[in-house]
Amino acid sequence: MSFDELQLAWQHDRAAETQPQADANVLRQVRSQSRAFTRQIFWRDVREVLASFLVAGVFGNIAREAQNEGATAWPAWVAAALPVAVGFYFLIDRWIMRRRAAPQGEDLRTELNRAAVEVKHQIWLLRNITWWYLAPLGLATVMLAVQITLYGPENFPLAGKIVIWAVILGTTGWVDRWIWNLNQKAVDTELLPRLAELESRQQELAG
Repeated sequence: MSFDELQLAWQHDRAAETQPQADANVLRQVRSQSRAFTRQIFWRDVREVLASFLVAGVFGNIAREAQNEGATAWPAWVAAALPVAVGFYFLIDRWIMRRRAAPQGEDLRTELNRAAVEVKHQIWLLRNITWWYLAPLGLATVMLAVQITLYGPENFPLAGKIVIWAVILGTTGWVDRWIWNLNQKAVDTELLPRLAELESRQQELAG
């Protein structure tokens, strides 16, 4: 065997020895990033659930007071129920994802797949945030406006009711648009690049 052949064989053996170590380093990195991402999503869900139940409590208190005074209170009760539904959606979605998640594996391919599935699900949630988050909460504010304007004091002026509707609907629309833009920006600047990196590593393994 010539010197060049010996050198090529040594380089091949060297690469074979370093590849498992490289995969182990990438595996640790993917796991660390995945745990950090999961913690971020967990605490976001905690904040959203608590906020939803707090808003429901405020609306429910308005409904209870109206009912105690003999006024029709169903719009406020609907307004209170919708944030509760949003809060439970967060809880049910997290429970389903935990049930469907693949068990943690010891190989890099399994961890990459687990991380990619989680990121794809978050992308889906934020892309569809209008239907499961913004619409129910927006409807809750509309029902609160109905409660205030239809079942408020009899001598409440019409101009005051119009102002209430304008403020509630205008503020709700502005806030919803801001939340939608914020979440779409998070998808484009954070989640999609993360997914692209994970898919690139998957392709490297497959190749």
